[in-house]
Amino acid sequence: MRFDLLSLELFVAVCEEQSIAKAADREHIAASAISKRISDLEARLKTPLFLRGSKGLELTAAANSLLYHARVVMRDLRQMESELSNHASGVRGHVRVYASVSTIIQHLPRDLREFLALHDAVRIDLQEGTSQEALEAVAENAADIGVFGGVVPRQGLKIIPYRVDRIVALVHRDHPLADRTIVKFAEFTDFDLIGPMKGSFLDSLVLRAASDLARSLRMPVRVNGFETVFSMVEAGLGIGLVPEKCAERYVTSGNTVAIVLDEPWAERQWNLCVQASQTMPPPVRLLLNHLTNSETR
Repeated sequence: MRFDLLSLELFVAVCEEQSIAKAADREHIAASAISKRISDLEARLKTPLFLRGSKGLELTAAANSLLYHARVVMRDLRQMESELSNHASGVRGHVRVYASVSTIIQHLPRDLREFLALHDAVRIDLQEGTSQEALEAVAENAADIGVFGGVVPRQGLKIIPYRVDRIVALVHRDHPLADRTIVKFAEFTDFDLIGPMKGSFLDSLVLRAASDLARSLRMPVRVNGFETVFSMVEAGLGIGLVPEKCAERYVTSGNTVAIVLDEPWAERQWNLCVQASQTMPPPVRLLLNHLTNSETR
């Protein structure tokens, strides 16, 4: 069975956008042309690829299977194009990395800087999201390397330890806990807490800790990003939970204080994940080896 590469590329766009119209805008092509190519694919496969749902187009089982393999084909073609057509500029390929914002803020910048200093012919596409999204991106071939924490890995992925960080409590200097050097999470239930992003590694830790205490939390606001947490704490809206390295920067303003969080879950393990069953392109293997050994440098 033969597949047209443009049809596969447009099919991936429709899957990712869940809309033919949005895919057409993204790919700068008429929606009717995309619709015709999708119909041709369905005729060739003798099965429907999409169902119309309340949130847009929904993928059938056949579409999910085709999407997985289409992304593999697109990745290999991009790799080939990079290695063959860009020799003059020194480009030898690219690596798609999907990572949690915590690791992007704390660890990846230095590690990627060191890697690119050694391999300046490699280009890296870095996207941020939750740990669950990072795992799904690698499992679905939307990313080559994922950086995640606190999520049960899916089958078919190889997991490698990456880094460890520690969560601390950030409070306004006028907060009742501001004179403390160490605090238990149970004490937070008497105060407002700036809620972490839903679905994040930190969110799962906080909700599990509250459940273990059989207490409810007062979270008047949820935010995405530690800079935003700092802004909320500085405004006196509650206690924030941030990585220790981030807190070191925030407390220099003089308006906030970092307090050690005396809980075993405050120390978080971050991991790398890749497809276990696939041969990695050389740039992916180089970056994975670099990140795996980064802690020892």
